[in-house]
Amino acid sequence: MLGAALMWSAVGIFLCGRGLVNIIKVEDPYKFLWVAIALVAGLFKAKMVLEKTAFRIVDRIRNRPDPSCLFGFMPVKSYLLIGAMIMLGILLRKSSLNRSLVWSVYIAIGAALFASSRIFWKNWKQARG
Repeated sequence: MLGAALMWSAVGIFLCGRGLVNIIKVEDPYKFLWVAIALVAGLFKAKMVLEKTAFRIVDRIRNRPDPSCLFGFMPVKSYLLIGAMIMLGILLRKSSLNRSLVWSVYIAIGAALFASSRIFWKNWKQARG
């Protein structure tokens, strides 16, 4: 549970931080609006999509034999999906799309991951006693 909490939190902070650091450099009078929209979208995605995924992973972790592989908390297909998302992130950065949009996507995804990581933290705390 701790591994899942740390991974989701760390990736969420990394993506959100990278998006914020880079959007600040963009010459766009609406960049703060972009950030606000990205944060709202990220929190919406956390509530509607990632929390459900987190609860499924919590159940998977609880039903795994002990001891087991640290990275076995997610099925292999999820790691393939993560690899595809990393590739899409690279393509997004290299695209000619509006830079505010690109970095807002990073902020939204990072915020969603970080917000939904609380499911793992809560369950880790409960499991400790």
